[in-house]
This record gives sequence, structure tokens and C-alpha cells, in this order.
Amino acid sequence: MAQLDQMQISFVGGEDRMMLRVSTGASEEFRFWLTRRFVKLLRPQLEQHLVRQPHIQTQASTTARRELLAFEREQAIQGTDFKTPYRAAEKTLPLGETPVLLTRFALGHRKDGVLVLALAPETGRGVDIALNAQLLHSLAALLDNTAKRAEWDLEPCAPSEASRAPVSTTTIN
Repeated sequence: MAQLDQMQISFVGGEDRMMLRVSTGASEEFRFWLTRRFVKLLRPQLEQHLVRQPHIQTQASTTARRELLAFEREQAIQGTDFKTPYRAAEKTLPLGETPVLLTRFALGHRKDGVLVLALAPETGRGVDIALNAQLLHSLAALLDNTAKRAEWDLEPCAPSEASRAPVSTTTIN
């Protein structure tokens, strides 16, 4: 996928799903449906990757790790533009106009160390999204805020819970 330009997650009540829209600098847009179950499985994995960063793990105590992670989240969210409306200008839709129902994801590191979130349907094409720490925090915040608006009763994942979650990483070439 080309360079990420914008990301939007909205709740579509009639579908009882979230719609994830990802646009690129190459004027492409990818549309995906996220079910409650999918978000419930994905969200702790995102948090796990944040918690397992070496500079977080080297902190002396659980409290220090939690506080540093909370500080980084606040900094990332403050540095993210949540106010600019999603630009729905003329874009090509490589996967089609109808959102694709996501059923699989993988989080892993490329050989160069960049974290990649691979999103895919049961069959067919998906996308890979490179995530730096700011994008990872922002994606988690978008999921949390949308789940709250959807009244899905999903608690934001706490760092202490994420650090106990099983490791789920793969190498993505």
C-alpha cells in the first residue's frame, strides 16, 4: 500500500459494525467492516505491541511502565489531527466500493523493524499498514472512541492486561 494519508473509523448502526476507511497519498481508498468480535481481538494486540517496546520494558516497575505508556499515548494523541474531516474526494477503490469484511489480522515486524498491521478478509486481498508508535496509539484511540459511541461495552485495554496477553507476531515481507 502507498503512503498512508488519512484513516477514519465510524460506527454504522444499521450494520452494527465499524467502517474503517484508509486513504493513501496515491488517491486510493480502502474500505473495511470491523465487527465487535474483530475489534475485541485486535485491540489488545495493538496494546501489547506498545507495552513490549524495549524502552517501556526497561522501566523499573509496572507503575513506571504504565505511566510512561500513558504519557506517550497522550503525546501521540495530542500530535494527531482528529479534527480535519475525512477527505472523500475522488479516489480509486482498489478493493471496490463495498467495504470488505475483515476476518483476519496479523501484527509483525518487517525485516527493517517497522511494525506492520496486515488486515484481510476470509478470502481475497487485504492491506498492510505500516505503524509507527504515534499511528499505533492513534488507531487504538480511534477504536476505543468508536466502540464507546457504538455502546459495544468494550473496555479500553489496560497496559497490565496487554502485557499478559500471548505474543502474536509474524514476519511480514
